[in-house]
Amino acid sequence: MAAGRGRKATLASVAAQANVSKITASRAFSQPEKVHPETLQRIRETAEQLGYVVNAAARNLRAKASKTIGIVNPDMANPFFGGLTRLMTLEAQKMGYDTLVFDSYESQEAEDRIIDKLIGYNVDAIILSVISNDVNYHPAYMKRLEILNIPVVLVDRELQASHCSGVYIDNLDCGLQTGRWLLEQQAKRVVVVSGPENSNVARERVTGLQAALLGKVTSFEILHADFFMDAAWRETSRWLSSHEAPDYFVGCNNQISLGIVKACIEHQLKLMEQVNLFSIDDVSHAEIYGFHIPCVTHDLQEIAWQALNLALRRVQDSDSKPGKVIVRGKIVA
Repeated sequence: MAAGRGRKATLASVAAQANVSKITASRAFSQPEKVHPETLQRIRETAEQLGYVVNAAARNLRAKASKTIGIVNPDMANPFFGGLTRLMTLEAQKMGYDTLVFDSYESQEAEDRIIDKLIGYNVDAIILSVISNDVNYHPAYMKRLEILNIPVVLVDRELQASHCSGVYIDNLDCGLQTGRWLLEQQAKRVVVVSGPENSNVARERVTGLQAALLGKVTSFEILHADFFMDAAWRETSRWLSSHEAPDYFVGCNNQISLGIVKACIEHQLKLMEQVNLFSIDDVSHAEIYGFHIPCVTHDLQEIAWQALNLALRRVQDSDSKPGKVIVRGKIVA
């Protein structure tokens, strides 16, 4: 008898319909090699008829290893995080692991809830890009993850958490490379649109730029916005309302660079003619608008591989120590 409409098929209903014990039905999905082929086929056909789906979460709770990695990032709409998550998922599949992917939408409440959910799913490790660039950000769940001995790999945004591994971009070097390139272009007036002042990422990128440019250009100004397009657009537009366009704007990430583009269009400035733009992070599909934006780009495949490697090393060897990998970008001009 098929499961009634709106009722969820259970392992017990599959066993009853297939005329086998619940233990045999369970073994058909967890250890099929131990079930007689004819019985196995009957159980699977019954499960398909009833619409039964194995409860992987419940199985994970009973198992020592779930073969599942949790991935949490703050903004899937950002091509950096979206592309990186896709590559990490593909790398995990190659290594025999599934992934549970979550977007925290830059919300601390959502991030807390997601971590609780991943703990409940008994994931083997968590690869995490936290919502905040603030050096003083200390989410309460970090202590819980440490007590539970769940390996954590931080990506892009670093925290003061000695039990976590990490894959980070060399942000100081991003700024230095950008500044040296601008000098090669004989830039004289430079305006940097940065993230928040309390952001590690923003501070290090700006510090690198200052080290390379101060005393070597006519003017150097920093506008503090946020790592989102609209915030950067508003700040850049406000500045352009009372200043002549510089030789170069520098966007401290790809979303900031898009905000600069929007502000320049709003002020009827021909980009790469009347004003130039350099981006730290590649601006996806910029060529659609008829120009290429020179940038510092990062190898997302390398970041994805390093993050999975650090996570699985600690999963497979509980005595291994947290590791740290620094990835440098390269100029694409």
